[in-house]
Amino acid sequence: MTGGGTAARPPALLLALLPLFAACAVPSGRPSAVPAAAPSGPASADVVEKRVFQLSKTPDPDLEMALEGILSASHDDAMAALPAGARDIGFTYSLSPRGAIYPFSEVEVSCIVQRRYADRRGPELCAVFFGALDARLGKALAGKR
Repeated sequence: MTGGGTAARPPALLLALLPLFAACAVPSGRPSAVPAAAPSGPASADVVEKRVFQLSKTPDPDLEMALEGILSASHDDAMAALPAGARDIGFTYSLSPRGAIYPFSEVEVSCIVQRRYADRRGPELCAVFFGALDARLGKALAGKR
């Protein structure tokens, strides 16, 4: 209270930041203490193997554009290496940028296989996939490092 019996007004900065504080207090919608359930069923998949690849230390738009094709061709090589009767295996991959300054200076690639085939076919499938990926990335990076 000030001398005239009226309350002091809050500073303008506090009033401007009030909506920001309120937004931060809104819950995210999913409690963090409750773990997410693992997917199950015939279509669930497991990461069989992950590898980290060192790419270019500086931004390389040509390499970034070529990554999709390099990964896709390596996937095709792995599928072609399977016996004809085993080509219905659910197999895919994921790519995660990991570089601290330039995200694509380092990437993590995961080989993901449908759970019911992961133990039996996953290791050989991922070995072919990563072998092809290594070779293609080596050619793409030749002279760029």
